[in-house]
Amino acid sequence: MKFFDIYSYMYYRLATWYFKFEKKGKISYGATILVSLSQVLILTDIFGLLLLKFYEQSDRQVLMNGFKPFYIVFILIIAFANDFRYKNKYDGYKEKWESQSKKEKNIYGFVLLILLIFPLAFAPIILNVFKYSN
Repeated sequence: MKFFDIYSYMYYRLATWYFKFEKKGKISYGATILVSLSQVLILTDIFGLLLLKFYEQSDRQVLMNGFKPFYIVFILIIAFANDFRYKNKYDGYKEKWESQSKKEKNIYGFVLLILLIFPLAFAPIILNVFKYSN
């Protein structure tokens, strides 16, 4: 599996889970939102680490005050890009991945769990960056 296919696979697995509870359509917005959230949090964590490492509190405050509007636009761009990317693709992903062995599903499922949980473990970094604290 290619590195960037992991998010397509994440969408497929989350959409499969969501379709158990909601009417099956061409797209699962819940899955798209979770994929987008994972991507945004990972990028925010990386950006936050850089800010905490290289900038003092006062410098971070100035940077973040100017960056907030761009951050909101960035989140919307990722959400719309993922909506466009995954629209009407579920059936193709299902055809590609539904015949996986149990072992493959477990391995890739573990990777997906890390991609969903790991960024949340760094939530204090995000909070420090946006609260401008040390």
